[in-house]
Amino acid sequence: MTRIRYHVSAVQVPNGRPNIAKLVSAASTTLDLARTENQPFLLFNQQMEEEFAWASRLETLAPKALARQEFEVWYQPKYDLATHALVGAEALVRWQSPELGLLPPGRFIEVFERNGFAVRLDYYMLGHVARFLEDRMRRGLPVVPVSVNQSALHISEGGYLRKMKETAEAYGLPAGLLDLEVTETAFVDFKTKEARESSRHIIDSLKSYGYATSMDDFCTGYSSIAMLQNLPMDSMKIDRSILLAAEHDDRALRILQNVIQLGASLDMKILCEGIETEAQEKLLKDLGCTYGQGYLYAKPMKQEEFEAFMEEHLK
Repeated sequence: MTRIRYHVSAVQVPNGRPNIAKLVSAASTTLDLARTENQPFLLFNQQMEEEFAWASRLETLAPKALARQEFEVWYQPKYDLATHALVGAEALVRWQSPELGLLPPGRFIEVFERNGFAVRLDYYMLGHVARFLEDRMRRGLPVVPVSVNQSALHISEGGYLRKMKETAEAYGLPAGLLDLEVTETAFVDFKTKEARESSRHIIDSLKSYGYATSMDDFCTGYSSIAMLQNLPMDSMKIDRSILLAAEHDDRALRILQNVIQLGASLDMKILCEGIETEAQEKLLKDLGCTYGQGYLYAKPMKQEEFEAFMEEHLK
C-alpha cells in the first residue's frame, strides 16, 4: 500500500480576458499556504487576495525601512511579583512607516517569518539593544537584562552561531545581560539523536558566548517537555493563555501549578506574561511564580520612556 499526501489549490477564473500571470501567482501562493496549514484543498478567495496584497506591499517596503531605521525598539519591563522591583525587560518591535503609519508586530511579523525577513530584523533588534545597554554601562548608568526574540528561522540559518559570537564579542556585555527568547517551535524535532545534539549544541554555544536563553510561549505547543529535557534553558516564560484559562478552570489551574513547580525544580527562572489584574498577580504568587510581565505593571514603552522608568525604579 502506498500513501500519498497531496495539496491542491484552486483559483476561480473570471470572465473576459484574465491576467494569466496573476492567476498563476495566486494559485502558487495558495498552494504554499495549503502546504503550510497541511490542508488537502484550498480555494483562493477575496480575503486571501487582500492578505497577499498586504504581504506584497510589506515585502517591498521592508528593506528600505530597515535602511532608514524605521523599526523602533520598545521595552516592556519585567518585575518581581513579591517586591514589584524592576528585574528586566523585553525588547519589542514597532514599525513607524511613513507610508503605513505605526504598525504593531502583529501586522508584519508573520509575513516576515514567511519570507525570511525576520532574520534580518532580529539582528537589527539585537544590535540596537546591545548598543543601548553598552552606552548606559559606559556612562555608569544602571541596566537590567533585556530579552530579544529569536526567530525559528535562525536554527537552520548558515553562520548563525558565528554571527552571534561576533555580536557578543563586539559589545562585550556582562554574561546574561542579553537574553534570547526562543519559542518551542524553533526546535520541532527531538525524535532523532542528531536533532537533539544539534539543538543542544546551539543552546550551549549561545550560553558560552554570554547570552542567557529563555523558553518563550511555554504551554502553547507540543514540544515543551522535550525542550525541557534536552535544552538547558535559563528561564521559562509562561504564555498568557494558560493564565487566563487557570482563572476559570480547575484543570488548567493544576496544569499551571505543576508547570511552575516543574520549572522551579529545574532551577529555571519562572515568568508569566500578560498580567493585567491584581487577581492574576495574586494567583501566580500563590502558585509560586516569581516574575511577571504585563499591563498591570507597565506597558511597552519607547526607549526614552524606559530610561526614565529605570531611573525611577532602580534608585
